[in-house]
Amino acid sequence: MSRKAPTVKTHDFARIPRYAYARGVLRLTMGLLWSVLCYLALKAMTVFVGIESPRARRIRHRVARAWISGVRRILGIRIVVHGTPPPPPFFIVSNHLAWLDMYAFCSVVDAHSIVEEPIGNIPVIGSLVEALEPIFIRRVKDDTARVKALMVEALEAGKSLLMAPETPETTIRRGTGVRMFRAGLLDAAVIANKPVHYMCGTYRTPPGWPPPSKVMIFGPNPYLRTPEGKIPESEIAMYGPEKPFLPHVLGMLSLPWQEVEITFGQTPIWNEDRIALANQLHDAVERIFVPIE
Repeated sequence: MSRKAPTVKTHDFARIPRYAYARGVLRLTMGLLWSVLCYLALKAMTVFVGIESPRARRIRHRVARAWISGVRRILGIRIVVHGTPPPPPFFIVSNHLAWLDMYAFCSVVDAHSIVEEPIGNIPVIGSLVEALEPIFIRRVKDDTARVKALMVEALEAGKSLLMAPETPETTIRRGTGVRMFRAGLLDAAVIANKPVHYMCGTYRTPPGWPPPSKVMIFGPNPYLRTPEGKIPESEIAMYGPEKPFLPHVLGMLSLPWQEVEITFGQTPIWNEDRIALANQLHDAVERIFVPIE
């Protein structure tokens, strides 16, 4: 069983030397410049080849993939892979630890991701993410049917899908265990009669620098809100009050490097019952998960 996490502080910047923040500022600046260049490339492609044609979509996809690869290198993200990614087309699920997951996972698998809708509204970044043709989801129960229908359509069309089905509200702090998987969207695999592959990610930081639990995990999740617009008490208990994102980014980018270890499961899982499928996938991911320090 996954362990319950104690209440801890999310960030530990005291052990980061002040000179290292110059590295963080440089990386952030270069990452933003690269993102703007890729964004301008997307706009140029729109002028010359349009938006909706198959050729235009392929070019936009290549630009977005190049953006992902470039950002990963600029930010100093190392990736270590265990196992072999499944051959396309596939449906694969993973755990979710940090905002860097997208850059790491999309570097090793080429799939249409299930992405929170607010990400698509971020200037520049949102357009680049949209070029990867994700399926945007809103954190409301009524949106499940729409997203599931799009997922079934994609799977039946022979497209690959990537999703992190962990429940957002939990007493398990990210990095200490794998939160339970929601079954609603996994019903798409049952309807399309597709087995589900799985993978798992974990983080490492250089020896002598703050551990990943203090500099890689950002919380509370600003997109996780109650109907009244407030962050759930469970998030506040684990991560403290809402905080700005920029200091977290600069602290993380000030490290010499961040390593993401990705492990692929060997055998896909199938079950005609979506709840049983969700539980089997959760247990399989938890077996290969390595808690972060």
